[in-house]
Amino acid sequence: MPQRAATPEVRLEYMTSEAVESGAYDKAILPVGATEFHGPHLPFGTDSIGAETIAEAIARELGNTLVLPPITYGVSHHHLAWSWTVSVRPDTLTYMIRDIGESLIANDIRKLMILTAHDGNRAPAEGAARLLHQEHGIAVALMDGWQGRARRALSGTQWDIDEDHGGQSELSIVLYGAPETARPELATPEPRQNMDVPVEVVGEFAGTVPKGFSGDATAASAEEGEAICRAAVDLVVPFLRDLERNGWKRGGFMSKIYE
Repeated sequence: MPQRAATPEVRLEYMTSEAVESGAYDKAILPVGATEFHGPHLPFGTDSIGAETIAEAIARELGNTLVLPPITYGVSHHHLAWSWTVSVRPDTLTYMIRDIGESLIANDIRKLMILTAHDGNRAPAEGAARLLHQEHGIAVALMDGWQGRARRALSGTQWDIDEDHGGQSELSIVLYGAPETARPELATPEPRQNMDVPVEVVGEFAGTVPKGFSGDATAASAEEGEAICRAAVDLVVPFLRDLERNGWKRGGFMSKIYE
């Protein structure tokens, strides 16, 4: 069973000051997860595990990049129907990310990527990114929706990536990133959730997915989790290198419109 790489260590919370100071780090990735029910087969920290696992893979490939300790609480009010889900308000998450970003300035890091692995976190993360840029000039990149991105990137391969909550792809990323936390023997084949709706409707997740999880997690594997991470690296790292060459500023390299 493949397991995520352990070296070089890029996670700030596990590094000494000497290791950080000798690493020439000029960029950071902030994983943002959640604490919520994902079915009997997955841990409550599934989103945080996924965000950190993908962030580590990107940081190691990119170089000179620290992975900050993850924010393990998200905007999960719509999941409170299931026990032990813990939620924060959207403005609370916005200010948490903003405060963390402002702390980086004192350490000469002004290039930040926010990687969020939970749907409720997108708007607060974007709000924080805009505040950090407008108020401090910090360059911020934002990545969310890793399941949809992996599905598109791996289309036509052996991997059929779902976008379900607690389904195949989420169990796969946990089996790859933190297999000791999963109980795959408890997974059951559930219908896939329809993701193709013309507008986003805010409301309780209980009315959408009655069991609180969906998708056929019995088909999950660490190999699929590894493929998801590799797809994220192949998608994100070349773009971030282009961004680096352009001073971490938006430009024609993004739009492909040149003077």
